Amino acid sequence: MRLLASTDFALRLLIRLGADPARHRNTETLAQEVGVPRNHLHKIVQDLAEAGLVRTLRGPRGGVLLARAPGEISLGTVVRRLEQRQALVECFRPDGGACCLSADCRLRGVLARSQEAFLAVLDGTTLADCLVAAPAGARTRRSAAPAESSTSIKPLG
Repeated sequence: MRLLASTDFALRLLIRLGADPARHRNTETLAQEVGVPRNHLHKIVQDLAEAGLVRTLRGPRGGVLLARAPGEISLGTVVRRLEQRQALVECFRPDGGACCLSADCRLRGVLARSQEAFLAVLDGTTLADCLVAAPAGARTRRSAAPAESSTSIKPLG
């Protein structure tokens, strides 16, 4: 699977915010930290705010901060939300795309199962699982993901 660049940037943004959940940062600072143009970051922040994952504060001391604890944010939820309009392959498009294979093609089922397995790993992984280890007791609830699932996802950036 390949994620959109904007989804990659959104995950990086969430990790940055999750490292210090009580601190809000302005979009200029976040754009530099995440390595994305400020205008592009603004759109990502809007998407994440609409999803209820971040809060925005207006004004000269405003900024962006997490709307939920890192342990309550599933990466699967984030990826599904941001990738919802993206078809993995042509035949997954709502209109069926322009696939030249017959309707009984077995590849589609294999790819659908693969996509669901990918998302299942992300569903079992929280933002807290992607953060640098905090002192004991400082983290929020961790997911119940199997050990191999959480180790296969490496922090971005």
